[in-house]
Amino acid sequence: MDSFLPKLSALYPLWLLAANFVSRLGGMIILLVIGHHFKPDQLADYFTTLATIGLVVTATQAGCGPLLIRLYQGHQFRTSTQIILLRLMIAGVGITTALTLTDIGFSPVLLMPIAAALAPDWIISGCGQLGKIALIAVFGQLAGIATALIAMITGNSFALFAIAPTISLASLLTAGILAFHPTASPPNNRLPLAKPEPIAINRYRAVNLIGFTLLAGALPNLDFVLLGEKLGQNEQANLILAQRVFLIAAAMIASLSAALFAKRQSGLLRDFWLMAPALAITAILFLSPDTIAHLIFDAPPAGLPDLLRIGAPWPFLLAILARHILISQEIDNRLFPGWICLIVLILSGVMLPVFGTAENTLIVMQMRFGFCLIFLAACHFVPQWRGQSA
Repeated sequence: MDSFLPKLSALYPLWLLAANFVSRLGGMIILLVIGHHFKPDQLADYFTTLATIGLVVTATQAGCGPLLIRLYQGHQFRTSTQIILLRLMIAGVGITTALTLTDIGFSPVLLMPIAAALAPDWIISGCGQLGKIALIAVFGQLAGIATALIAMITGNSFALFAIAPTISLASLLTAGILAFHPTASPPNNRLPLAKPEPIAINRYRAVNLIGFTLLAGALPNLDFVLLGEKLGQNEQANLILAQRVFLIAAAMIASLSAALFAKRQSGLLRDFWLMAPALAITAILFLSPDTIAHLIFDAPPAGLPDLLRIGAPWPFLLAILARHILISQEIDNRLFPGWICLIVLILSGVMLPVFGTAENTLIVMQMRFGFCLIFLAACHFVPQWRGQSA
């Protein structure tokens, strides 16, 4: 049994993939339940409200999840508490702003930023107990599906708007129970793939962690928003449909990166978990884009398969970027390369001209990935640019 545990632990990224799959499947079930029982204008109001409150949730989390994991692993509990209090303050300000500047009104969705601020999933990740993340996803999605069924049966708009907050609150409750269970002790030598020694997080490393986290979160969406809005309506629609396919790969890469980060994984095992799945998706998109388009969409536009083939390198490039981010984000680099990449991508995305077609735009997106790769590699390998490693 003892010899089996390290082998099982080596498969820990599969637990994060399972959690991601459960979340995706639950979201699809909920969409099917409410999509056939509520009017389009009701659904539009619901999704618009979710998009608005989603910005507040993003501001509340503020890219500090990985930082909280490292602080916990470094036994810096006082700083972790301060960050949680700061997240609660940001949630309060965001909720007040949403109530003031939008027509959301008092709605169950206002609970979502508070749940995001208090969520202790970083404790579970810090302990290396990544299998529990899948359990959180299961209970959260089950609660959401149950609420969706209630909304369908009653036709109640309040129940419709309670679906997403129910998922958040159920996930918070489950995470709290699992995080503070007696087995969730601080990391130690019993974690086969985690370095036992605590690492102190100074301010430079904290700023780098937040910058790289925000960069990693922005990469799957940033260019589609900044560059796609400059296209005509049909071209933009095709690009957004292609993005839905690419986001499946992006969610998988994000889950794997989270697991590899929490376990402080390095070397060939890290590269395998990041590269192999992404390379497989790239190959499938290049060889069978028409099959993928018809598998995901009922009636995909004629140009979508060609667009998927042109964008086939996108998942693999994103995986390589994720690898560089994992390597670089904890280096005590005074240049703050994650922040520089993010700022350059935003400014250049605003100033770049129109590229006419979705195909040309997607090519430019992948070239911008290349810029980030070159810059991060230079920051890592040029001695004058590199700081002290974690």
